[in-house]
Amino acid sequence: MSEITLDFLQGLLKDEYPDVSIQQFEGAPGSKRGDNYTSMVYRISMTGIRRHVEPDGSSETDEPWEYSIIYKCLPESILRREAFKSDELFCNEVAFYNKIWPALLNFQKHWNVHNPFKSIPKCYLAQNDCVVLKDLKREGYVMPERRQGLTIEQCYMVMKHLSQFHALSLAMKCHDPEAFYELLNVKDGISEVFFVEENFDYYKNYFIEATSNAIAMVEQELADSEDKDKYLDKFKAFCSEDNYFHAMVELVTPTEPLAVIGHGDCWTNNFLFKYVDGDIADMYIVDFQAVRYASPALDLAYVMYMCLDREQRAEHLSSLLEYYTDELHRRLVQMSDEDSVFNTSLNRDALYSLLQEEFKRAGQFGLGIAVDMYPIMTCDSDEAPDLYQHELQESEPSSTSRVAPVQTNSAVCSKKMTDLLIELVDNGVL
Repeated sequence: MSEITLDFLQGLLKDEYPDVSIQQFEGAPGSKRGDNYTSMVYRISMTGIRRHVEPDGSSETDEPWEYSIIYKCLPESILRREAFKSDELFCNEVAFYNKIWPALLNFQKHWNVHNPFKSIPKCYLAQNDCVVLKDLKREGYVMPERRQGLTIEQCYMVMKHLSQFHALSLAMKCHDPEAFYELLNVKDGISEVFFVEENFDYYKNYFIEATSNAIAMVEQELADSEDKDKYLDKFKAFCSEDNYFHAMVELVTPTEPLAVIGHGDCWTNNFLFKYVDGDIADMYIVDFQAVRYASPALDLAYVMYMCLDREQRAEHLSSLLEYYTDELHRRLVQMSDEDSVFNTSLNRDALYSLLQEEFKRAGQFGLGIAVDMYPIMTCDSDEAPDLYQHELQESEPSSTSRVAPVQTNSAVCSKKMTDLLIELVDNGVL
């Protein structure tokens, strides 16, 4: 945070608050331990004086002013940055805020969409070592508790917003393909950070440990089950060194015609909700470091398998997918002409059929993500690494084996992992 000065903050906010003189600021961690792993997040609170001028110019008065922003920066530990590809993730988020999001907004504006999608926080600055965002907490937005997952009401709201976000890139790809594919330019566009073949050796030890931990949890959970081998054999085959990483690479590879610019990290901590009289009034989607061009079903599988439990999925999964499809198609039609592909070959029913196929395939992606994410989502705070403590020395040799997957003794984690495995095997996904 040494880069933050009064001059820096004054310059950052000069367009929005030209009549404000910032006098003091202080920073504090903007997230709890265990809530994020690839960046440090600070909340910068500012106080100052705002000059108020009467409309007729007859008088001027100074009023107290306060504001806050969210400041994301790279972890101090070089080893942790290398292990979690933090530099590459920052490049993705910079590309999203500086290039992708402005292009999608301009495309949406062209169609004069009623209630346009805008549920992404204002970005004041995005560069290779920091991202500065509007602090939504000031407006009453709150993050669900990491270990609680989502309620069904929250999940429907997420489906609505994801459908609108996905529709932007899907429609732009259809109507202006040249401009759309420029957004994926390797020089200043977005790219897959984790699951590319050249990362196999880089992450080999990390995922061997993560999958071994997951298998051990399931083995213990199914110890007294007559069907233990039925599920464990399939899980071990999926988690094998020869399969796991290569399968994930294949699953994130874009499939046409539905590939979209997706969020890439759709878990509880990246959704902020606002409530009015106890009901959800609005939401925002945050953290675009893992944004990728891939099937929208990956984002859907992430939400369904990371944020809901087995009982919730059993009762609501089909209706949630139907709702997402309805909202996606409705928004696509708003951004198209009468004879467009979204009214003909990709009509609502054809869209739903394709999404069902891709969602079933994405079930394995959900399981692969769960191997790493379930411990992160369910662990106690003291089991998670503390990104605000520089515990790894920069002088030590770079080795991803030094940054191990999160381990937890949580019974909730073991049950979630086992429930998901049983569900996917019983449904013929695995």
